[in-house]
Amino acid sequence: MTGLGLGDIPQETLRDRYQVQRELGKKAGRRTLLARDLETRELAVVKLLLFDNNFGWDDLKLFEREAETLKALSHPGIPRYLDYFEIDSPNIKGFALVQSYIQAQSLEEQLRAGRSFSEVEVKQLAKGILEILTYLHGRQPPVIHRDIKPSNILLTNRSGNSVGQVYLVDFGSVQTLASKRGGTMTVVGTYGYMPPEQFSGRATPASDLYSVGATLIYLVTGQHPTDLPQTDLRIEFERAANISLGLTDWLKWMTEPISSKRLASAQEALQALDKTKNATHKKSDRVITKKPPGSKVILNKTANLLEIIILPAGFFSVFNQSILASIIVFPLIAGLALLPIAMLIIETGTLFLKIGLISLVLAVLALVVSGIWNILMATFGQMRLSIDHQEISLHYNLFGIRRYNPSPSSRQNITHIERRQDIYLNLERNPYLIIWSEMKKYELSTKNAFPLTTPEIEWLAQELSDWLGLPITRD
Repeated sequence: MTGLGLGDIPQETLRDRYQVQRELGKKAGRRTLLARDLETRELAVVKLLLFDNNFGWDDLKLFEREAETLKALSHPGIPRYLDYFEIDSPNIKGFALVQSYIQAQSLEEQLRAGRSFSEVEVKQLAKGILEILTYLHGRQPPVIHRDIKPSNILLTNRSGNSVGQVYLVDFGSVQTLASKRGGTMTVVGTYGYMPPEQFSGRATPASDLYSVGATLIYLVTGQHPTDLPQTDLRIEFERAANISLGLTDWLKWMTEPISSKRLASAQEALQALDKTKNATHKKSDRVITKKPPGSKVILNKTANLLEIIILPAGFFSVFNQSILASIIVFPLIAGLALLPIAMLIIETGTLFLKIGLISLVLAVLALVVSGIWNILMATFGQMRLSIDHQEISLHYNLFGIRRYNPSPSSRQNITHIERRQDIYLNLERNPYLIIWSEMKKYELSTKNAFPLTTPEIEWLAQELSDWLGLPITRD
């Protein structure tokens, strides 16, 4: 079979229309050329699949799929489909896909030239890519790129604080969910930017999000993802990047190895990215807090879950609270004082008085039951605050019985963390912590059956702030 020689390129005019200007890229069985469309006089990109010794039928399948996909797409951040045809000339035998030319450098080229990106620019870039993916993944069936990496992202028109116009190119590895259901899977992608599930031929919209996250990690660290350490398939990039804790957590979420625990959609990723806008402190500015010595608070923290377990204060702690008085002292005094009146009502009272007495007894019993519950909680119970990527919940657990207060709400509704201090007689006392989720508040306090010390409050406030990427406000 005859291949395309470098010396033959300038003389070629493909299909009597596309006059080759120069070669843009080359790999086994493929060439990418810059050509002039003699009809429109505009520049175009011609991608060639050659019938040579490297040709395989899987290559043709992917090439045809790329052409079909581009033909159906229309987005300002994606090259336009122009033409597709077979070539059978003395120098070239194969297929050609023609698309619009974007005069821009790739991220890869810009990084090699020494360009650096500020955190603001990284977020702008992330937003631009995710908006393109929102369009692709919103197609019916969804279109999955499968090969997002720095060399496939172009930037133009950089000015001031604007990162520039973002383009996503090279749809040679594209897959639709319809094609996925139709037959065998082809493993494609680039090592370092591929999520684990893609190595077995599976890809979902979340797979593209992983590749976006890995690409941005390259930007903030200046290192290829494969050159960074890994733990349980997680890219450990934090030490190599001086970015805000909010953006750090977002990138960890994007590159979660288990796809079901990763951000599920580009739209969800955009919303989560927007939540990091107030978290501007960087790790170099962070106030380091540690678990106070002797603390019995249990903190479990992963990329997907933060869980705070607070053990009970113990039975004797109720002597310092109103719980004991509410279930023993008050009912005892009230019962002794009202006993003669109660006896008289039972013997001679009207129906109305008897109903009133029964209501009073039930109210006292309810108070007693509530007090007993609180004492049991203070002795044997457990309080647990849990936040994952779906919801926040706070519940009390006693002998396997759960009581939520308040009810769980969406993680996306969490707005801020507030550290408050009660003031009595101009003296500050009883600090507590509130995680606000719209109008609901999830409170950790230095009082009640699950008290925390002031150092524990400060420690947990910092941990929550770091994990959620939200600032701590103080009253």
